[in-house]
Amino acid sequence: MIAAGGADKKVHILQAASGQTISFAAHKAPIRAVRFVDIPSASAPIIASGSWDSTVSYWDMRQTASPVATLQCGDRVYSMDSAGPLLVIATADHNIHLVDLHSNPAALMRTNKSQLKHQIKAVATTPDGKYWATGSIEGRCSASAVDEKENK
Repeated sequence: MIAAGGADKKVHILQAASGQTISFAAHKAPIRAVRFVDIPSASAPIIASGSWDSTVSYWDMRQTASPVATLQCGDRVYSMDSAGPLLVIATADHNIHLVDLHSNPAALMRTNKSQLKHQIKAVATTPDGKYWATGSIEGRCSASAVDEKENK
């Protein structure tokens, strides 16, 4: 499966094996990021979509009429990545929101202010979900640990 979002405010899913696509209205503003996320308590694959409407929504692939849950992020979502239990969301107000997908995917675990001075272009997590990195339009990057003790 391949998932994408765009300026049409919809999530598009392509079944690569069959070539079939489904699309559904997901947000009130363009979608900037789409990721498959690992939520152990879910009985079906879950997609997270981040939008310029300042939300991240979780979608059950079987029921796309409305999101399973929606996170309020405070400003436009610019980038998002997920690995293991971690979902990292970068927003226009220089905030980095962390979500623990295994214990409480419907709430922000923590919000950090970005160490970078300019607009965040991308975030990426390590495969184990213990660290994340951010990159900005100025060409600089920053790395941080989920465990705050490791950041000092």
